[in-house]
Amino acid sequence: MEITKFEKCKEIVVSIILNYSEEIQQKIHSIDENTRLIGANSPFDSSDLIQIIVEIEDSINEEFNSNITLTDEKAMSRTTSPFLNVGTLLKFIIENL
Repeated sequence: MEITKFEKCKEIVVSIILNYSEEIQQKIHSIDENTRLIGANSPFDSSDLIQIIVEIEDSINEEFNSNITLTDEKAMSRTTSPFLNVGTLLKFIIENL
């Protein structure tokens, strides 16, 4: 059975978030599409989020031989931030692939 783009992207995003949270000694035991990336309920500050997004961009571009940029004007001008939670980020990545 072939893994879908969405599943592969989710695997990449979850892996990077878990690895990064370990690096900064921020305990996150599980991640799902509702896991907050920004705001009061997020375990990350803005500089953490930037690091995570850069790593995700690099991994997605390498995996899919693409050249997407997740922090472009299109992302910043949305009514709902694509960085709100894991689900909104995955949706934004798939839209741009």
